Amino acid sequence: MEIKPTGSKILNQPADSVGRSPGSAGVREAVFSEALQNSDSKRRSEICATLLEQIDAQSEELKKGITPAGVKRYRKLVQNFMKEALQQSYSLDQESRWDRSGNRKVFVTVKKINESLEKLTDALLNKEKKHIDLVAKLDEIRGLLLDLYV
Repeated sequence: MEIKPTGSKILNQPADSVGRSPGSAGVREAVFSEALQNSDSKRRSEICATLLEQIDAQSEELKKGITPAGVKRYRKLVQNFMKEALQQSYSLDQESRWDRSGNRKVFVTVKKINESLEKLTDALLNKEKKHIDLVAKLDEIRGLLLDLYV
């Protein structure tokens, strides 16, 4: 029995790479990674926008009348917004090196990622300063009352 070559030059290649160019897997990974980052960025922006709307609504509710539940909700919303905004605005890079005397030094670098989000956070803090100060005073009074009770 004799086997005749078919003219195909595919020799010793894995089955999943047949018919693809050698660099196409890397390109696909890069495209996927970029799409994933864009999707995550869009999702985070939507979360921030939603939180801002909720903060404005809760602020209006606090203007009408202050309730403990309203203050607690307002505080939680501002806390969530700040957490989300800071995760998008800055990144931390940590690097460790050895100095000449053999001691380990750790350097932490804070990098700005999203300056527009930082400006939005500052604007929110300036706009809501009155309410944030009010919530801080209420927390201080609550702490004093707990100290008296204990």
